[in-house]
Order: sequence, then structure tokens, then C-alpha cells
Amino acid sequence: MTLASSAPLPPTPHVLSKTVVSPHLALPFRLRAAHAGATRRPLLLLLHGAGGDESSLAPLVPLLPPDVGVALVRAPLAAAQGGYAWYTLRETALGLRPDTDQAEAARQLLLRFIDQLRQVHPFDPRQLYVAGFSQGAVIAASVGLTRPDKVAAIGMLSGRILSQVKWQLAPTDQLARLHAFLAHGGADDVIPCEHAVDTMHTLAEHRVRLVYRDYPGGHEISHEMARDFAAWVAQRARVAYEPPR
Repeated sequence: MTLASSAPLPPTPHVLSKTVVSPHLALPFRLRAAHAGATRRPLLLLLHGAGGDESSLAPLVPLLPPDVGVALVRAPLAAAQGGYAWYTLRETALGLRPDTDQAEAARQLLLRFIDQLRQVHPFDPRQLYVAGFSQGAVIAASVGLTRPDKVAAIGMLSGRILSQVKWQLAPTDQLARLHAFLAHGGADDVIPCEHAVDTMHTLAEHRVRLVYRDYPGGHEISHEMARDFAAWVAQRARVAYEPPR
């Protein structure tokens, strides 16, 4: 179960589209367009974790501001346990480790999808936010930290930064314009909270504008985490269009 909460989340609204599969788009997705009156149209991409699909993070959608478009993206690999994954884990002398080639392929595929999506769905390219849970958070970080020219903000819900990505980071003067929301459960036994500490250090070193929240739960999106993330998205979308003071 990806989402956990102490109180039920609202149901997914009917404005969320069916899955879109197109030869002109690198990845399938579902879309909730920004409301008709929105003029600036920031867009949030939501990336599910291993074993999920483009509907796994749908319970987050009703919490998100209506003037932000939301695309729930399906990962490219069929997972052995069912659903889909951004990369697989392989056995090494040090235990299970991400397949680095597949993770890099997923990073590049998502960047291609972003360019393709702009051709078919209008959004403000200066205000693209990429966020995810678990593996999805890993890929969100991989894309945002290497291409902050394409991504204004990243959200990492129970994720980490892959070692290989640290060698691909964009220059610090570019990353200093990137915003990040990092959330982790203190009892996470899938991606231990030590990874959150490492991520905080990396983001601080490169002057990324970070908001960090920790929670008492495990490897899940709690109700509180979901609310805090949605509030962060709303703030980002609002502040981005305020005139400079």
C-alpha cells in the first residue's frame, strides 16, 4: 500500500483522465488539467514507486491546488511483482543495488517525455515540478538535480539520491534556483532515514532551497505527509508568480 493515513483521503475527482498512451509520448500518463480559469498553468509530474502505476498516487490529486495541472506518469518497466518500476534491483557483493543503466535510461526517458508533453498539453515550462514516492522520488531527484533548467522544483517522498547522480549534478549556481521538498519516515526500513540525511547534506552543499519534514511512520505517504506536500506545491505555485519585492 503506497498511501497510509490516520484519516481517509478524499476520493479522486472525475476530472482525472483515463490513461493516455500515445506513440508520440515516451510514457503513459493520466492528467488532471489546471482549472479552466488558470492562466499561468504550472504542471506537477507525479512518479509512483516500484510495483505501482499511473493511478497509485491518484489519492494525492484532490489535495493539490486546482490551478496546478497534474500528470501521473507510469514507469517504463514491468515489475516482477506486478505493476511497473523505474529500474530494477540487482544482487551485488554489497547486497541489492539499483541497476544504474536502467535508472539513467529512466532519467533520460522522463526528460524526453517532458519535452513531448509540452507539444500536446500547454503548461508554463518555467514552473514544472517533478515529485514522486520511493523509486519515483529517486527519479524526480535525478531529473531535477541534473536539469534544473527544465525543472523548477522537486518533491522527494521517502526517496534518495543515487550515487551516480552525484557525479552528474548541475552547477551550483543553477541548483541554487531549484526548490525541493524532502519528506521521510523515521521508521522507514526500505529506504532508511540515513538516506534523507545524506540527501539534505547534498542539497545544502549545492544551495538548493530545501523544505524538510520528518514523520514517525515507515515507507509510506502518511496523511500528514500528503497534506504538507500539497501545501508546499500550493505555496510554490503562488510565490512563483508574485511580483518581486
